[in-house]
Amino acid sequence: MAFTHRIEFGNYTLKFGEEKVLLDLFQSVVAPSFEGRRYVRQIKDKGEYFFLDTEVIRLKLTDGHQTAAIAGRIVKNTKLKREQIYTDTGIVFDKKELETAPTSVFVLLLDSHRLIFCREVSGAPSIQNLESTSRAFLLRRHTEFIDALMAAKEKELGAPPPRGTKAKLLRETPRPDLRITPLADRQSLEQFVNRFKTVEELVIKLLPTNQEEIDNDEFWGEFGRRKDNMHSVSTTVRFANGKDGLLANEVIAQTSAATGLGNSSVMLRGHDAEGDGLKGNNEDFSLTIEVGSLPKPIAKAAVAMHNTFKKLTQSGHIALPALAAGVLEKIRALVDGQR
Repeated sequence: MAFTHRIEFGNYTLKFGEEKVLLDLFQSVVAPSFEGRRYVRQIKDKGEYFFLDTEVIRLKLTDGHQTAAIAGRIVKNTKLKREQIYTDTGIVFDKKELETAPTSVFVLLLDSHRLIFCREVSGAPSIQNLESTSRAFLLRRHTEFIDALMAAKEKELGAPPPRGTKAKLLRETPRPDLRITPLADRQSLEQFVNRFKTVEELVIKLLPTNQEEIDNDEFWGEFGRRKDNMHSVSTTVRFANGKDGLLANEVIAQTSAATGLGNSSVMLRGHDAEGDGLKGNNEDFSLTIEVGSLPKPIAKAAVAMHNTFKKLTQSGHIALPALAAGVLEKIRALVDGQR
């Protein structure tokens, strides 16, 4: 059976403390962390992950303007192992290894921080693999960045910097905190909720954003404002009814409203018609689109994936946040740098 290509979508939320986000440290930390083969993440007994063919590219928006994105591949370099096989005589011990390096293509839009992701072959890295690998490389690059600042201070002073200098630098530019949240699909959400006979608990957690203007509905918008006013890292709302269960249509409505912009994590818990326990989260009703094979060149693959993304924004399946002040100027500078 031929492998089916499916495009997935997520919100790539990257913060350096409370004040700085992705674009603030793009040239010094973010872009270097994505450079092909610059870093390798070793997983014991499971191989290694690294980025390949990465580049900053220009993409055309629906209004004719251009935006910038990081596009590339994540590689899982590993070995397939077998211990035995079946023959006409039965099970036979036959230990062998086969090297394999499945890949996935990613496109990170630098204006909206939306991630577009597609596995190229069976066994390719997942969005979760991309999240953990990107987090590891960001942390390594951030350490190099702080060390370089310390070295520059020492060169400037002609002596080791005073005690507390590194702590001060880390306060000014804290370590990166990355989260990739799958974008929800209402149809998939409805299908998932319909698997429940009773939904006994719904927990929705509003998460930190990339400083974009979130336009959730009035209920969730107010919770978001209260979260910010209290300087809270996150806000959690729990709905529960262990006796009769929650109303399914309201579970769908509130979950859809809270997850539309990829700034919420969701957990549902209950029972199915057979009485078995059932639970799920964002990944169980994430938005995926089946597509044909992608072009091999990264720039062409990125354009094809972005075209699918644009169609989904135009149809309302994907909502885009309002951009914070200064973002457009930074994007224009990146676009001009790619000319």
